[in-house]
Amino acid sequence: MKVLSHGFDADLGGRDFDEVLFEHFAEEFRDRYKIDVVGNGKASMRLRAACEKAKKVLSANAEAVVNIECLMEEKDVRGMIRREDFEKLCAELLQRVVEPCKKAMADAGIGLDKLQSVELVGSGSRVPAIARVLARFFRREPSRTINVSECVARGCALQCAMLSPTFRVREYEVQDVIPASIGFCTNEGPISALTSNALFRRGQPLPSVKIITLHRNSGFTLDAFYVDENELPPGTSTQIGSFEVCN
Repeated sequence: MKVLSHGFDADLGGRDFDEVLFEHFAEEFRDRYKIDVVGNGKASMRLRAACEKAKKVLSANAEAVVNIECLMEEKDVRGMIRREDFEKLCAELLQRVVEPCKKAMADAGIGLDKLQSVELVGSGSRVPAIARVLARFFRREPSRTINVSECVARGCALQCAMLSPTFRVREYEVQDVIPASIGFCTNEGPISALTSNALFRRGQPLPSVKIITLHRNSGFTLDAFYVDENELPPGTSTQIGSFEVCN
């Protein structure tokens, strides 16, 4: 398997859609039952769990009911939301779904006409509005031929088994790409390659090998870092790790 590019929004996921429902019902219950769920940790946890279930119900039904006994101050609460109202509340989130796809397609250097299929994975992809947004962008109906909830975990387990010395699995080569440029530096400064501090540039195959020669009389520390913070999710540290090189 060969990966051509990556595109992601590290601040967007299924929990964000749960939070939209949480804020909606928290406001509704504040007006109807005169309780402030947001200020109560236990009540907030129970309401978030109910909202997650409601999101799943809306994936297959036109409406969903949130019904919680003794949510707060010994009050039973009940609320209902329709799928179209939920999608209106999530309009801003749905717009963000397409941006990583645009980036991945641009970095891959291929057109939409070259795609053979589009596969949805992840539990959040069950939301019908997400599938519609992606269908419009890719100009085709996304496929659902694998279990969206298990495939990522199974893939991680397979990769771990391939890397483990105690398991034997069928030979399967995965060629990934470097999602963000990586450089190395010593106490004397960055190790430069041509005109850049990046030894492993974004988009290069992964794994990659570089051979460098450093002349030292004693041990030293080699620090790995991400060269361009604009290639990283907001708030991500540029530091990767340090390696002690000894005589």
